[in-house]
Amino acid sequence: MSRIRKGYEARFETLLRRIGARRLKPGVNWLLAKAQRLSAAEGISPDAALSRVSLELAGSARLSRANSSDGAVRFFCDAGLGGLARWLRAAGHEALWEPDIEDSLLVKQARKHFATILTTDSGLIERRLLREGVIPSLWLSPALTVPEQLAQVFREFQLKLSAPRCMNCGGELQTVDKQAVHDRVPPRTYRWLDKYFLCSRCGKIFWHGTHWERVQRQLKAIL
Repeated sequence: MSRIRKGYEARFETLLRRIGARRLKPGVNWLLAKAQRLSAAEGISPDAALSRVSLELAGSARLSRANSSDGAVRFFCDAGLGGLARWLRAAGHEALWEPDIEDSLLVKQARKHFATILTTDSGLIERRLLREGVIPSLWLSPALTVPEQLAQVFREFQLKLSAPRCMNCGGELQTVDKQAVHDRVPPRTYRWLDKYFLCSRCGKIFWHGTHWERVQRQLKAIL
């Protein structure tokens, strides 16, 4: 069994449990068969068919989550989702991420920080604490691009664009006096720009230059 198919099986089971289905295994098998029929009928890849069935089920099973009603959910991305973490931060949502973090430590840290785990690891999603919903989680197909991953997370948790956070660490950005950062800003930028932001966590300086404008355009296009 492929890792992607295994991941979708866990995803289907989670969604069926969310809508109160009693017979999970037959339900999962029916959804897998539906994806197989869809793939054959429309000539699309098995992965694409599984993705479409998953999105349809998620749409029909859309329920409010206790920690996402106001969009203030905190995420913890697995070691392979550093790119997604950066884009979530740019979109205004807290996303924790540590390179090369082991699964057991990831689970421990997510529970400590009351965070929702985002992962492409079908094995991780089968751990008891995640499978039973003790630690909220979302499995993302490794076949998805980072923009597609971001769009799926926004759909799943009904998120909205918010004030950007530090893309480096995810800390909140606070307006800082221009003169206070005089020595930390390129002279040419300092001459034409008056508004600057300081990350409350790592101390990095940000400003709304061409890079920020490009990121905002990409976010709006994706979402």
